[in-house]
Amino acid sequence: MQTETIRHVDVMIALLLHLLKFFPISLDPRSWWDNAAILKRRERLDRLVGILNDPNEFSNNLNAFELTILSTPAHEIVARIGARRLNWNAKNVLKAFIKASIHAHVETNCLSEIMFEEALERADQLDKEFAATGQLRGKLHGVPISLKDQINVEGFDSTIGFTKFVNQPAAENALVVDRLIEEGAIPFTKTNVPQSLFSFECSNPIFGATHNPYKRGFTCGGSSGGEAALLASDGSCLGIGTDIGGSLRIPAHYCGCYSLKPCAGRIVEHGLRDCDDGYTEIQGTIGPMARCWEDLVLLSQVLLHKPDPTTSRKFGFIPLDDFRYEIFDPLIAENTPPSTKFGFFTSDNLIEASIPCQRAVQETVEVLQLAGYECVEIDVTRLDILEGLVLYVGLSSADGYQTMLSHVESDHMDWSMFLTTIGCKLPSWLRWTISGVLRYLLQDEVMAKLIEASRAKSTTELQRWRVRKDAYCLKVRSYLWDELELDALICPTQASPAIPVESSWNKSFLAESTLI
Repeated sequence: MQTETIRHVDVMIALLLHLLKFFPISLDPRSWWDNAAILKRRERLDRLVGILNDPNEFSNNLNAFELTILSTPAHEIVARIGARRLNWNAKNVLKAFIKASIHAHVETNCLSEIMFEEALERADQLDKEFAATGQLRGKLHGVPISLKDQINVEGFDSTIGFTKFVNQPAAENALVVDRLIEEGAIPFTKTNVPQSLFSFECSNPIFGATHNPYKRGFTCGGSSGGEAALLASDGSCLGIGTDIGGSLRIPAHYCGCYSLKPCAGRIVEHGLRDCDDGYTEIQGTIGPMARCWEDLVLLSQVLLHKPDPTTSRKFGFIPLDDFRYEIFDPLIAENTPPSTKFGFFTSDNLIEASIPCQRAVQETVEVLQLAGYECVEIDVTRLDILEGLVLYVGLSSADGYQTMLSHVESDHMDWSMFLTTIGCKLPSWLRWTISGVLRYLLQDEVMAKLIEASRAKSTTELQRWRVRKDAYCLKVRSYLWDELELDALICPTQASPAIPVESSWNKSFLAESTLI
């Protein structure tokens, strides 16, 4: 059934592309050469070349000390700076990661905004401050950190792949950036994303495609793809991404790094560039990315803190409990009987996960069981994955993607964005004809429901979809957290490892695993 569904997807996409020749949808590739895109790429190149003009500061090759810096996790970097280890200071650490990020960019095309000069000034300030006071600024003192292109930094663009947003520098930092700076982190670059952020690849008409650091020609994932590629290349120490339907989890899965998608609303999101302002039906969130789990915990401690009272009042944020440091303390864990209960599954009954992805789940479960944790295989039919997928498609297309499409203007439309919005462009008669063919001739109920869901909706319809979503969430939560009393669920991030660049057009169904 799963193989048939994928085959039907390929056939239907080919048919749709043929039929759409008769409708006025522009995919003019000449817009790639739009002046704004050319100038933006030139600006990036000039900033990259400019930092290398001083050979005394930046040689082409990384020396032994710099390689040591790159292999050192963030928490250890802070400790070595604080202990005044020889040559361990914020500026030297930053210089090593700047050089490594340039190497990573040459291999993967992962950078968007270059903030090296401003970062070096901040590193100098931190070193002078530490020399004068002997006190570290915070938990991230001297740690270089990269940011997804979507996250605003004062004085720099957040284009998210649209030339409309070129030369529109942010007037102020995103709140999360100010929080990182308070703790001593040094934002030094922003990273590439897919056009509109609605893709699990990483390509846009301004900067092009970002490749997987382990195999060129394969994607790094999306939409926080540039972050994952940079981290996996040791080109950054820590990273910040965002996630609504897999944008942290898929890149981490494809590139072999670590990420965490917190609950929506756990981190104040003020200061992000979105392509669908006002959309609240399915909420995204900011999340940490790292090269090791210890650093993921460290960055989570910084992000998942109680905001100050001013922030709480200004943004209507209800403070949650402080980060529970003790649950990550190995000494406490060693002397505490395992009480966490895990659920798991290796297939969601829509697409059979590949053998490596199933094995990752099984090995994780085996390790937990050996450590004394209870792990139970859940009945995946109780999750009604198809209903969750239909709800995601139906709610995300509620305005016919008009808000998102309004940013395209004269730009070339990336294939991933084209395929996301294709259903809403179909005339009603064609949509229902296609769904009928799928349902009654091809016996493919899954694709029939998705085609029917992808359309603009009236306010009354949207209210009904909200009620349906709330009922679905309650059903799933009741099963997992109340009936089974689980603390966490282990499952494949996606059905396959990384896929070739520009191949998601006929593999879009893979996204279903992280949409729920």
